[in-house]
Amino acid sequence: MKNLIFTTLLALSLSMIGAAQTPIGEMQFTEGAVQHIVRSADIEWRPCPPNMPSGCEIVVLEGNPQGSGMFTIRFRVTEPFFMPAHAHPKDERVTVIKGKAYVAFGIESTKEDAQVFVTGDYYVNAREAVHKVWADPSTIIQLTGIGPWEANFVEVEKGSNSKN
Repeated sequence: MKNLIFTTLLALSLSMIGAAQTPIGEMQFTEGAVQHIVRSADIEWRPCPPNMPSGCEIVVLEGNPQGSGMFTIRFRVTEPFFMPAHAHPKDERVTVIKGKAYVAFGIESTKEDAQVFVTGDYYVNAREAVHKVWADPSTIIQLTGIGPWEANFVEVEKGSNSKN
């Protein structure tokens, strides 16, 4: 009987611990808040992290890309942009807000192999799918995913015919 009571209390305690944490994909609103709003006029672009190619800026709209929950970020390209072969450990949801982006899959892929995405287009890159991205200047791409977000660059062997 004591074991049954202990087991029941332990199960109840563990379920309450899980309930105290915000489930992945749910916002934590302050008391009385009913929306999380980011106005385009209020966006403060920052340089992309140093492991990203030059020519881009970033803003976090929701969540924390380095945390474990859902996040939404935007990238703004300020010059012709190329992101070499890389993959992500989780699915990556992408919306082209403005401009044009090109996505090709595989280490040996070229821009000529790429699918073209324009303003309003949406796509999902599967986890661990090696891909390359090119973007025209002034392109804005919105990315939503479950963190932590990582871009794991793939080494291209010397002598390979892989092209930007």
